[in-house]
Amino acid sequence: MKKIIYSLGVCLVATQLQAQVFNGTDFYVSEGAVVSFNTDVVNEGKLTNNGKIHFQKNFENLSSVKSSGVVVFDGSAPQVLRSSKELALGQLFLDNDLKLETSLRIDESLSFRRGVIESSSQNPLVFGENGKYNGASDFSHVKGVVTKEGTESFEFPLGDGTNFRSFRVARSNESQKLTASYSFRSPLNVSEQVSEGVDALNQSEFWSLRSELARGAAQVSVNGSSDLDGIAFLDKGTWSMTEDANLSAATNLKDGTLFTLARSRNIQANIGVYPNPTEGEFFLKLAGMNENEMITVDITNQDGSKIMHKEGFVRDLRKAYTLPENLPATELTVRVVREGSSKKALYQKMILNK
Repeated sequence: MKKIIYSLGVCLVATQLQAQVFNGTDFYVSEGAVVSFNTDVVNEGKLTNNGKIHFQKNFENLSSVKSSGVVVFDGSAPQVLRSSKELALGQLFLDNDLKLETSLRIDESLSFRRGVIESSSQNPLVFGENGKYNGASDFSHVKGVVTKEGTESFEFPLGDGTNFRSFRVARSNESQKLTASYSFRSPLNVSEQVSEGVDALNQSEFWSLRSELARGAAQVSVNGSSDLDGIAFLDKGTWSMTEDANLSAATNLKDGTLFTLARSRNIQANIGVYPNPTEGEFFLKLAGMNENEMITVDITNQDGSKIMHKEGFVRDLRKAYTLPENLPATELTVRVVREGSSKKALYQKMILNK
């Protein structure tokens, strides 16, 4: 108790003098105790919080903070949180605008009450494996970058500082670190190319999602009612529809996938050959696919032997082909494999007559 009384005394003196509070020793707040600072605080010692600390101005950590209790930011002017290394808090109550100039980890819970957290890719808000939040709204959310660890489903509490525009990721089978952000600007400013499978595209906003796993995957859904109920992602410079709103290695999730709401034309990918039967020359039809999508074309005979193998972009492989002259009359199988494990291979029988 002496430590708490001493600390409170320091706070009162600092408030009266309107100066910063510098803590250069052990500062301990026990369970049930409440400490309030209405001046800037710089921690150069060891701060342990098992109770509740109110910060009404800026807080800077240059040493050690261990907080399993509650930290409240409830100043009357925008506040800044700084630290020489990632700062981890058990529970955070947000009652004011807060700018992060450090990576901030939430191990247990964050209560959005009032105010917006401003974060960035260098200084993200991180929810640990057991980290959760409540109360996010138009008035209180994150403007910037949010990271979530673990396997549980999670709704990223993102917005633009005025509008809450979250999206949810379904539970995954493998633990991964997902990092997300939101942009209130037209996806067409990023790229004006839209695939033939997209009937309509949200032209005012888009999101970004990245996984640190090379083969990470995430099924996404955007909250709110809209006739745009599908997901389009940026695929090699073209906005294309996903299959089942799934982002994965096929959509370059490892480096970061941009996506937005869209409506599909319900055009199914399909292939065809003509003429069929053929005497050796034929044209390959590739429909419902992005021109810049990578595919593999294989032609095999009845015993599975490969007659032809081609790899490249859809735009380059949609052309006329000639089968080997020494090939006897037979039934052949054309197989097209699209880039991405979630996309099914497409097959077409072809009759060779001679």
